[in-house]
This record gives sequence, C-alpha cells and structure tokens, in this order.
Amino acid sequence: MLSYVGRRLAQSALTVLGVMILTFLLFRVIAGDIASAHVGEKASEQIKADWRERHGYDRPLLLNVHRRLMLVDNTSGGSYLRVEDGDDSVMTGDLALIPSGGGLRVRAGRYVFALKRNTPIAKLMPPPPKKKRRPTKAQVEAEKKRPAVMVLKLSNGGSFSVDIKGVQTCGELMDRINGHEKNSDPQSGKLLVEAKISGLKLGRVLDSQFVDHLWKSASFQASSLVHKEKLTSIIWQRAPKSLALTVPAMALGWALGLIVSAVVAYYRGTLIDHLGVFLSVLGMCVPFLAYMIYGQWLMFAIAPKHAYGLEDRANIYVPILIMTIAGLGASVRFYRTVILDETTRDYVRTARAKGLPLAAVLFKHVLKNCMLPILTNLVMAIPFLIMGSLLVETYFGIPGLGDLMISSITARDEPILSGMVFLTALIYTCGVLVTDLSYAVFDPRVRLR
Repeated sequence: MLSYVGRRLAQSALTVLGVMILTFLLFRVIAGDIASAHVGEKASEQIKADWRERHGYDRPLLLNVHRRLMLVDNTSGGSYLRVEDGDDSVMTGDLALIPSGGGLRVRAGRYVFALKRNTPIAKLMPPPPKKKRRPTKAQVEAEKKRPAVMVLKLSNGGSFSVDIKGVQTCGELMDRINGHEKNSDPQSGKLLVEAKISGLKLGRVLDSQFVDHLWKSASFQASSLVHKEKLTSIIWQRAPKSLALTVPAMALGWALGLIVSAVVAYYRGTLIDHLGVFLSVLGMCVPFLAYMIYGQWLMFAIAPKHAYGLEDRANIYVPILIMTIAGLGASVRFYRTVILDETTRDYVRTARAKGLPLAAVLFKHVLKNCMLPILTNLVMAIPFLIMGSLLVETYFGIPGLGDLMISSITARDEPILSGMVFLTALIYTCGVLVTDLSYAVFDPRVRLR
C-alpha cells in the first residue's frame, strides 16, 4: 500500500504542477498587462513600470537569463538618483527607468534577453498599444521636432541633462551618458553616473515570474494586490462562512438523496418510482440560478431582513435550503441508478422473503454494497465545501471563499486567485487519494498495488 500511496502522491504533485502552469498561462501571459488594471489604463509607462517592479511583474516569465540597462550613481548624498524627461521630451518616460531593489543609488531599466551594446533602443521600451491609431503627417513631423532630453538628478543634489535624440542602440545611449562633459568628478575624474549593462548571475536564474508564482502559491505567502492582506489571513476569515453554508447543504442533500433514491429504487416500476424519477428530472431541468432568484424573491416578500447578507444567523438557512433542493434531483437520479443494481440481487429477495423490514433491507444491506460509487461522489464534493459556492455566496452576500474568487477575478487580484486555485487543486487531489484508500476499507476485494 505504501508504494501505491507514493505513486499517487507523485501523480498528485504533477497534477497540481500542471494546474499551476495552466493558471500562470491564463492569469499572467494570456490576460495581458496587469499593471493597467491597478494603476489605470491612462497612467504613464513610468508609473506602470514602477508598479511592475514593486510587485515582481517586470521579471522574465520562465527563467531570468536577461540583462538590464543600469545607471549607477557614484555620488553620495541624502537623496537618490532620479531620471526625468526634459521639457516636451517623452523618451525617458518611454524607457521607464525605475528604482532597483529599493536602493538609493541604482536605477535599472526593463529586463531584455541578450541585451548588448548593439541592441536597438526600442527593445528597452514597452511594445506600443495594439489598437493605436496611425499618426497623421502633422503628428509625424511634430514628433521629429520634439526634443529628447534626459535629466539626471544625482543623490548629492547635482544634475545634468543629456541630449539623447537620434539614439538608435543601447551602446549609443550609454556613450551619450558616460561621455557627457558634466558627468565626471573634476578632482578624481570618476564618472558621477555610470551607464552599463548588468551581468548574468547563476543565482538569479530562478528569479522569474513563474518561480515566484509557484513559491508564493505553494507556501501561501501571497498578498492581495488590492487590500495588501495575506492570503492565509483571508482564508481563516472567510473559510468558516463557506463551511457554514456548504457542509449543512451537502449533509442534507446527501442524506435526503440516499433516502429518497433507496425508496424509489426499492419500489421499481411502481407509481412511487415513476413519480420520483419525474420529480428528479424536473428538478434537474430547472436552472440553479432560477432557484436562487425565486428563493430570494420569496424571502424578500416574507422576511426581507433574511434575504441578503449575514446580519442574522438565520440568513444562512435560505441558501442552504436552495442548495439542497437544487442538487436533490441529480443526487436521486445518480443514487437510484446505483442502488437499482443491488435491489435485484438474490440477497435482497431472500431478505424480503424472510420478512425483514424495509429500512433494514435498504440501509443495512443494500447501501453497504453501494458504498464505492457513493463514496466517490461524496469525496469529490469535499473541495467545494472549503472553496464555497461561487454563485450562492455572491448572490446572497455571504463573504466566503467563493465570493473571494469572484471578486479576485473582477479586481485582477492575481496572487489571491492563484493561491485559491492551488488550494483547490491540492484539496481535490488529496480527495482522490482518500477515495481510492476508502475503496479498500469498504470493499475487501479491492487491493491497492
């Protein structure tokens, strides 16, 4: 059994890794720039770049084998190096030179793969918007006449301006800065600001977005981009509310589904069976949203204060009842099919011939032999107990984990969303393992190899 558990744990780890890779592709690669969602579409590239730097979204996606343009301030003072645009200039803002690592003396540009002196300067700038209008001739001529001036304000209070108009490559930009007449100490001749290309370091290879995505999700160290709150504290606050909703709903639905389906299957072919199947299919045909809408409408008509939110404990009863009724039809149909195979067995006919009561035949003998598919269906529902119900929590104003998932998607709160997906995948794979182990417990014929 231990070797079986080890193999299943390895498979579970690969499954969770696959889920995290898919999550990374969806939330970080395909979804596009996340900075615009938090600082605004019309924010300058400098502001967006600074936001990406602070939250780690400026790093390479998979492996960090990239380089950056570095501006090192060799002066000392109470301030820090700042790089700004001159009058009517926009090129420095497009380069998006931003503070690096919180230091007071170094500023760095964006990461570029295989950055060299002959790398075009356009690679240091962000790509233009996809839906950008073609400029008119007048706009093109005005852009040609626009100055391109970089103002470097040193930490010692001094400053000088560098004309970077016409710069085509990274090397030309470095030469303009390093060769400026005011960029040297009159006494030592040392450069005040040194422009250079950063080197490659082996320890920095894993300093990438994907590795950070995996580590923060697996260690639950992620923090909300909106509220700055740790994921662990958010889960501890919201999980009890989700459990208060889903655990009673699942327990009631499971118990009622087993009782009704057992009775219906026992009276196979009779009016009770036909009526039970008809009501089950009818319940399955009604959309889940319709149950919520009419249930809440009824509560607003009868007791408005219990129709939304959690101001009163009794408010939780309505969504629990709705979830139980909405899922009862599918449960009865599934359990009826499972139990139906057992009710035709010889031991059931023998028990009935001996005069055993209906309850003893159904719940002592029949259900015991139907536990494998029932356990599978039950254990697979465990992850949704903790994660809550997305629709119900949002519709009824219950601040649980399901509501958190919806709000995180709306707010592009990617760290919280990734952490919640990781938690769901982890609980789900553990549930599958528990299901397999339970087979051997309830059916001695099953051997785990």
